Amino acid sequence: MSGIGQFGEMWAIEHFQKKLNMPAYLPVKDKGIDFVANKGDRFFQIQVKTSMFQKNSYFWFDLHKSKMIYSENTYYIFVCATLQRRTFMGKRKNFLVIPSLKIKEWIGKRILVTKKGDNNILNIFIYPDIDEKQWTYRNKGKEIDLTAHWNNFTYFR
Repeated sequence: MSGIGQFGEMWAIEHFQKKLNMPAYLPVKDKGIDFVANKGDRFFQIQVKTSMFQKNSYFWFDLHKSKMIYSENTYYIFVCATLQRRTFMGKRKNFLVIPSLKIKEWIGKRILVTKKGDNNILNIFIYPDIDEKQWTYRNKGKEIDLTAHWNNFTYFR
């Protein structure tokens, strides 16, 4: 954990603890999971990816396919970070919460595109539409509407 990624992880952990009333536990070694949260007898593995707004246009994340974990209780949270004390799309913090099995499905259908020259790295470009309040993945002619995943923490009820 370093730099902006560290802030994103702290924001996600804070959200789980304060907004969802769920304790978060940090693993001794980060091997594809940043923290584990639990509610009752249910445990959730969380991987956090963070990006600052790039070129006043998009958020850019890289996922290493070889490090990804897929299970019913594993979720990826993409933190779309902006300057503190500012709102973006009407929110102070913007998270895209996506089940790992959904990401696996998109990879299998070749909707998520790999980096040129490296088939292990997925380049995730997420474009916010401020006027329409929408979030869209776009890369090399592929597109996914991610709006339903925006600040959607209903998986953890």
